[in-house]
Amino acid sequence: MASRADAESRPARPDPARLARAIEADYRFIWRLLRRLGVPEHHAEDAAQQVFLIVAERMADIAPGRERAFAFGTALRLAQTLRRRLGRELPHDQQQLDERGALQSTPDELVEHKRARELLDHVLQQLPPDSRTVFILFELEALSSPEIAALIDVPLGTVASRLRRAREQFRTLVAEAQRVEPAHEREGR
Repeated sequence: MASRADAESRPARPDPARLARAIEADYRFIWRLLRRLGVPEHHAEDAAQQVFLIVAERMADIAPGRERAFAFGTALRLAQTLRRRLGRELPHDQQQLDERGALQSTPDELVEHKRARELLDHVLQQLPPDSRTVFILFELEALSSPEIAALIDVPLGTVASRLRRAREQFRTLVAEAQRVEPAHEREGR
């Protein structure tokens, strides 16, 4: 017969329904967040799954209603780790096209979409991490400022100042990239 101390020392089993609700509610959000934080598309699925494996392992420690915030924090740390690790590896061939996009778009549209995506990824990587996070959550994920403040656990005024600064930096970086790109394209011709 197991003693009470033995039962308390074993990790609590996660509530499968609570975990399923967290995955259902936030998986796509976490996947997009990982992509926008610089995780290459071909690694995003595995990274999102890893986030929710960690959520599952730690579910007993996560206060009810804080599952999204925990997954978000885990995704931020995982994205940073993956970017560092992948930065040391050789670049992966990113010529794979989304089958739906390939069926619905012309080749010129696909090239333009790819360039726009690369520009967005490049510019987002240039933003400081705190500003990038707020910018992504507000501008790309359409979360409200109070939602962001609660999610990243900062005052509302901090969200507003980081967003203002990120928008200014984003505009500057896009303008710089667009000035450089035409000269680069001319050299390739």
